[in-house]
Amino acid sequence: MRSIVIVGTAALVGGLITGPAAAAPVTITPNPTGLQTVHAVSYTGRYAVGATQAYGRLRLIDTRTGRVIQKLPKKAIDPSMSDNGRYVSYSVPLDDYGRRAIKVYDRRKDRTVTATRRSDGTLLSPAWRSRCTPAICEEDQKLIFSPQLVGGQISGNGRWLVFSANYRKPAGIDLYVKNLRSGRLTMFKAVGHVMVAEGDREYVQAPSVSRDASTILVPGRVELYESDENNWGPSRALIDRSRWLDIGGVGNTITGDGRTITINGPATGTALPGPSTVSWYDVSSGVSTAADPATLRLTRNDSSRDGRYTLWRPAGYSDPLQIRDRTAGVSYDLEAALVAAGYSVSMHAGHAIDPLWRYSSHHSAMSGDGQVAFVQTNAGVLAVRWAP
Repeated sequence: MRSIVIVGTAALVGGLITGPAAAAPVTITPNPTGLQTVHAVSYTGRYAVGATQAYGRLRLIDTRTGRVIQKLPKKAIDPSMSDNGRYVSYSVPLDDYGRRAIKVYDRRKDRTVTATRRSDGTLLSPAWRSRCTPAICEEDQKLIFSPQLVGGQISGNGRWLVFSANYRKPAGIDLYVKNLRSGRLTMFKAVGHVMVAEGDREYVQAPSVSRDASTILVPGRVELYESDENNWGPSRALIDRSRWLDIGGVGNTITGDGRTITINGPATGTALPGPSTVSWYDVSSGVSTAADPATLRLTRNDSSRDGRYTLWRPAGYSDPLQIRDRTAGVSYDLEAALVAAGYSVSMHAGHAIDPLWRYSSHHSAMSGDGQVAFVQTNAGVLAVRWAP
């Protein structure tokens, strides 16, 4: 494929490029993957999970050869992948009323296991039944979009799996941490709250996990009141699977190494219409600093593992898609380069301005080493390798 050279820019202020940067140009090489959506990628970008059409069946592919390694079940959603691409986790619905199971596929052994089991091997299921039943609920009231169990993200080292559920009682959310080697399932009770809206819908927030599960994030929620005011928080993080950290914001995200939490929004308990600030919380030091640039959100999906490289649109859909080098303070206009090569970039790629619902994106992704950007275009998903 054709290679393209991009010159870095120092910064973007209000979406405007302020001038050239003292950094070497980078060369990008876009390659088609055969996918139309991308949901998870391995550390080097060799393996990816996506679909060949929007809302289509997910599959695990080798991006170097284009080979389809495994087709996931037709209703599989919310996939995640270990760093080496060996393990792929995903969620499957058991019915239309919020019941789900989480599966883990082992590429090396070509075997799938059910992860939502207790330590004794029995299948995890709700201890209560939702008030929304086939007899009393309309079609649009089913819990298919607001299940009782969500998540199923696997850690980068492939050892841990995390998910949330309000299986124990309808008044609270419990966090579950599964040790995939030993089979032990640990429950942390009432770490979040159910967000109720539109009658009987219960929204459970999906947790996110770092590579070694040293940081597990429960991203927070919003409660909707009759006055239409939003009450933010709380977002919580489980450190070393033993110590809880209460932080502000909602829809927060972590980097793959678990060292940085991006906090979206004001302090817990304030009533504001939406996230007004973005800050980075350093888990090691306990210090929070304003994001620089101000709208840069670091995520496991669109950032490299260490958070150095991030796919980013500075001020929303209208701004071009950038690769931001946080360490060097340099931005590369990836969208302009792809447009020059004849591609049209999806406006959703790299867009993280709505953090509450953006658990994962299927329009873009960044490999853990930060060297391959996956971008949805008019020609499908491109694997864009870039290097100085």
